[in-house]
Amino acid sequence: MERVRTAQDVADAVRTARTTRGWTQQEAADAAGVSRRFVNMVEGVHPTAELGRVLDLLDALEIHLTAALTTDDAATTTTAPARPNLDPDELDLDAYLSSFRTTQAPHR
Repeated sequence: MERVRTAQDVADAVRTARTTRGWTQQEAADAAGVSRRFVNMVEGVHPTAELGRVLDLLDALEIHLTAALTTDDAATTTTAPARPNLDPDELDLDAYLSSFRTTQAPHR
Protein backbone atom coordinates (compact mmCIF):
# COMPACT_ATOMS: atom_id res chain seq x y z
CA MET A 1 0.00 0.00 0.00
CA GLU A 2 1.43 3.37 -1.00
CA ARG A 3 1.31 6.44 1.20
CA VAL A 4 -0.51 9.51 -0.01
CA ARG A 5 1.12 12.61 1.44
CA THR A 6 0.89 15.20 -1.31
CA ALA A 7 -1.37 16.37 -4.09
CA GLN A 8 1.15 14.83 -6.48
CA ASP A 9 0.57 11.45 -4.82
CA VAL A 10 -3.19 11.81 -5.43
CA ALA A 11 -2.55 12.83 -9.05
CA ASP A 12 -0.29 9.83 -9.59
CA ALA A 13 -2.85 7.46 -8.05
CA VAL A 14 -5.65 8.85 -10.22
CA ARG A 15 -3.59 8.65 -13.41
CA THR A 16 -2.39 5.11 -12.62
CA ALA A 17 -5.89 3.83 -11.78
CA ARG A 18 -7.36 5.48 -14.87
CA THR A 19 -4.75 4.18 -17.31
CA THR A 20 -4.77 0.71 -15.72
CA ARG A 21 -8.48 0.54 -16.56
CA GLY A 22 -7.70 1.76 -20.08
CA TRP A 23 -9.91 4.80 -19.54
CA THR A 24 -9.46 8.17 -21.15
CA GLN A 25 -9.80 11.25 -18.99
CA GLN A 26 -13.29 11.67 -20.45
CA GLU A 27 -14.32 8.14 -19.45
CA ALA A 28 -13.06 8.72 -15.89
CA ALA A 29 -14.89 12.05 -15.82
CA ASP A 30 -18.13 10.43 -16.98
CA ALA A 31 -17.85 7.71 -14.31
CA ALA A 32 -17.26 10.32 -11.59
CA GLY A 33 -19.80 12.87 -12.80
CA VAL A 34 -17.17 15.56 -13.31
CA SER A 35 -15.73 17.24 -16.38
CA ARG A 36 -12.73 16.01 -18.36
CA ARG A 37 -11.09 19.32 -17.54
CA PHE A 38 -11.47 18.53 -13.84
CA VAL A 39 -9.76 15.14 -14.25
CA ASN A 40 -6.98 16.94 -16.11
CA MET A 41 -6.71 19.44 -13.24
CA VAL A 42 -6.40 16.66 -10.64
CA GLU A 43 -3.80 14.80 -12.67
CA GLY A 44 -1.99 18.10 -13.22
CA VAL A 45 -1.93 18.83 -9.45
CA HIS A 46 -4.05 21.96 -9.74
CA PRO A 47 -4.01 23.57 -6.26
CA THR A 48 -7.70 24.52 -6.12
CA ALA A 49 -9.35 21.22 -7.13
CA GLU A 50 -12.54 20.88 -5.03
CA LEU A 51 -12.13 18.10 -2.45
CA GLY A 52 -15.68 16.74 -2.81
CA ARG A 53 -15.23 16.28 -6.54
CA VAL A 54 -11.78 14.74 -5.99
CA LEU A 55 -13.45 12.22 -3.65
CA ASP A 56 -16.05 11.47 -6.35
CA LEU A 57 -13.23 10.82 -8.82
CA LEU A 58 -11.35 8.58 -6.36
CA ASP A 59 -14.57 6.65 -5.73
CA ALA A 60 -15.22 6.16 -9.45
CA LEU A 61 -11.68 4.82 -9.87
CA GLU A 62 -12.09 2.60 -6.77
CA ILE A 63 -9.23 4.33 -4.97
CA HIS A 64 -9.65 4.09 -1.19
CA LEU A 65 -8.00 6.32 1.39
CA THR A 66 -6.29 4.95 4.47
CA ALA A 67 -5.78 7.12 7.52
CA ALA A 68 -3.04 6.29 9.99
CA LEU A 69 -4.00 7.70 13.37
CA THR A 70 -1.06 8.01 15.72
CA THR A 71 -1.29 8.71 19.45
CA ASP A 72 1.38 8.83 22.13
CA ASP A 73 0.44 5.30 23.17
CA ALA A 74 0.05 3.46 19.86
CA ALA A 75 -0.55 3.77 16.14
CA THR A 76 -3.68 2.41 14.51
CA THR A 77 -4.75 2.33 10.89
CA THR A 78 -8.32 2.72 9.72
CA THR A 79 -9.46 2.34 6.14
CA ALA A 80 -12.35 4.39 4.81
CA PRO A 81 -13.84 4.61 1.33
CA ALA A 82 -12.93 7.67 -0.71
CA ARG A 83 -16.51 8.98 -0.52
CA PRO A 84 -17.88 10.21 2.80
CA ASN A 85 -20.84 7.75 2.81
CA LEU A 86 -19.40 5.59 5.58
CA ASP A 87 -21.26 2.78 7.24
CA PRO A 88 -21.28 2.55 11.06
CA ASP A 89 -18.47 -0.02 11.17
CA GLU A 90 -16.05 2.35 9.49
CA LEU A 91 -14.29 5.50 10.66
CA ASP A 92 -16.67 8.47 10.53
CA LEU A 93 -15.68 11.46 8.43
CA ASP A 94 -15.45 13.90 11.36
CA ALA A 95 -12.95 11.65 13.13
CA TYR A 96 -11.00 11.17 9.92
CA LEU A 97 -10.81 14.92 9.23
CA SER A 98 -9.99 15.79 12.85
CA SER A 99 -6.94 13.53 12.63
CA PHE A 100 -5.56 15.91 10.01
CA ARG A 101 -6.41 19.01 12.03
CA THR A 102 -4.38 17.78 15.00
CA THR A 103 -1.28 16.64 13.13
CA GLN A 104 1.69 18.67 12.05
CA ALA A 105 2.16 19.93 8.50
CA PRO A 106 2.66 17.14 5.95
CA HIS A 107 6.15 16.21 4.81
CA ARG A 108 6.96 17.52 1.36
